[in-house]
Amino acid sequence: MKSFVAWVLLGLACSLSAAAETAVTSRETELKREPFSDAATLATLPAQSSVEILKRQGGWTQVKPTNAAAGWVRMLNLRLGSGSATKQGDSGIGALFNVARSGSSGNTVTTGIRGLSEEDLRTARPNPQELQRMRQFSVSAPEAQKFASAARLQKQPVEYLRGSAGAASSNSNPASSWGDTP
Repeated sequence: MKSFVAWVLLGLACSLSAAAETAVTSRETELKREPFSDAATLATLPAQSSVEILKRQGGWTQVKPTNAAAGWVRMLNLRLGSGSATKQGDSGIGALFNVARSGSSGNTVTTGIRGLSEEDLRTARPNPQELQRMRQFSVSAPEAQKFASAARLQKQPVEYLRGSAGAASSNSNPASSWGDTP
């Protein structure tokens, strides 16, 4: 009788783990051959595409779309559905350490800017009110030197960058906008 119960429980566990976990793409996203940003793109999945989750690895999720071959998408481009499958691959603490591995060499970190379009960046303009607010946080040179001395910081020379090819600067050591002089 005990072995029968054990087999029933084992069968139930296997059937639950075989249930597919589903998700929906939160935006248009590339389906990659491998879990790397520089991997070949298999397809582009439109926003709201239904996918079956197969495996997780770091910041990537292997999925099987309804109308394409299995591939990898960025984890942040998915909104999980109501599946009950056990998760394979990295999870918990292990995923935290692998999330930065995105290139085929494993040495690339992927970052991005959310909320700003290319047009927003191209047409960006200064905000005088915010600049004035930032200036309220500045300190005088003597205050900065007092702080540095208290923290036992030492002065380090820093080479100034040369102007770009189009810059009309003949001075090889221009004063910085921070009020110090080289």
